[in-house]
Amino acid sequence: MAKQKKFFWVEDEEELIKVYTDALGNNFNIEFVKLTQSALDKIEEIKQGKTEKPDLVVLDLLLPDMNGILVLEELKKSPVTKNIPVFILTNYGEERTQENFPEELRIEKYLIKTNWPPTKLVSLIK
Repeated sequence: MAKQKKFFWVEDEEELIKVYTDALGNNFNIEFVKLTQSALDKIEEIKQGKTEKPDLVVLDLLLPDMNGILVLEELKKSPVTKNIPVFILTNYGEERTQENFPEELRIEKYLIKTNWPPTKLVSLIK
């Protein structure tokens, strides 16, 4: 049996967490955090080897405590975490795109939440 994929998902909207959890079902091991600081703490645990590295990070940029870009910067700063694929999933409008991120903050996908309903997102993730 194949190992279950592990995702680290930074999302502050409780309703969306439930929707994504329901849509993805039990096919994935998903850990949600709601705050930038919690995400930064988790990245530190990954760097120290205290927790397993995820196969994918899904990151919202509009978070209540700090901008999610800080999470992306911290991920890309360390040799331990810099190659983890990152999908930005946000309501941060169309003025931002995947190409607008500097090379050192390379992301795999930049997705606008309203354009990616959970069922479509699940297909992309799979």
